[in-house]
Amino acid sequence: MNQEQRFLFDNLGYVVISDALTAAQIESLRSTLRQSTEQFDPVAKEANPLHWGPVWRELLTLPVLRDCLEELAGNHEMRAFRESRDRDLPTYRLDHINVHTHVTKGFEGMPLHGGWRTTGGSQYFRYHDGKFYNGLVAVAIELHDTHPNGGGFCCIPGSHKSNLSLPPGWEKPDTDPYGIVQKIALRAGDLVVFTETLIHGTAPWNVDAPRKTIFYKFSPHGTSWSADFYDPDDYREYDDMDTAKLAVLEPPNARYRGRPTHPGRS
Repeated sequence: MNQEQRFLFDNLGYVVISDALTAAQIESLRSTLRQSTEQFDPVAKEANPLHWGPVWRELLTLPVLRDCLEELAGNHEMRAFRESRDRDLPTYRLDHINVHTHVTKGFEGMPLHGGWRTTGGSQYFRYHDGKFYNGLVAVAIELHDTHPNGGGFCCIPGSHKSNLSLPPGWEKPDTDPYGIVQKIALRAGDLVVFTETLIHGTAPWNVDAPRKTIFYKFSPHGTSWSADFYDPDDYREYDDMDTAKLAVLEPPNARYRGRPTHPGRS
């Protein structure tokens, strides 16, 4: 992350990475997307996006995204140790995936939500000694252009540092009595990386254009929000899976020094 991105994430709770995907990647995601899915509970293989095609697995270690996630949710000490041993594996893990295709004209929106109080420690934000420390970090990937007046992703910038809950009646994004809810305009292939402690939601969708959004959600390697963990062994059959991608799919664990990682076994 550059200095501007770090400043924006620290103060807003999110950062937009423009043009993160190529036109070919966008088209591949559109053409292979099968269905909406939340991935909260165990699902059949055909409902798991990581089995839909190589591009879905490519997102696990997309270079521009990997650098960002390492800084936001990675283990800073472990990363330095791995680099010194010439074993530069990711130090964050995939928590779960959401795919939303249900947002069409007339969609009433999704209430504002987020924060650190009710998730048992899986969501948090801290900046200390020049480094970010985050719990669950979400990456929203838009497959079509969105516009502020049309609806879509919205949030209350800076609310990731709030110590108080939303006042009653403020949950609907279109209520916004003080004009503090920001709607984020995005183009296909743009990413929004945000901490789940940020209060966010979906504004009502009132245009004919489609909205298809992919959410890859990542955690530090020692924590988890979802109770359904990935198993690297389920993906070794694919030729495009390397040790870095397999490492992102490890279940939560401390990964302390000297312990061989699960992806490294043959």
